[in-house]
Amino acid sequence: MEESYRIYITPSARKEAKKLPKPVRQAAVEAGRTLEKDPYTGERLTGSFHMLCSFHFTSGQSQYRIAYTLDHPHMLVIVHLIQSRENFYQKLKRMFH
Repeated sequence: MEESYRIYITPSARKEAKKLPKPVRQAAVEAGRTLEKDPYTGERLTGSFHMLCSFHFTSGQSQYRIAYTLDHPHMLVIVHLIQSRENFYQKLKRMFH
């Protein structure tokens, strides 16, 4: 059986995720399970965020994004941000610029 990736949530991503409503956090956990099974299911971002991937999920009527990178040697999906779609790129700019 092939080993699957594991999720690692950075401290800053964990802090931001705690601010999200409980149903969104639960949906993010399900999204994380999807990424553990297939870390390539997200899309590679472009431009100044080319090192990141983005996975899209929905909770209620709202769309959310998970920004992550892959650590292949350790088989980790490293989550950097979980955020609503409308605030996603704004938050990323603050984190990575």
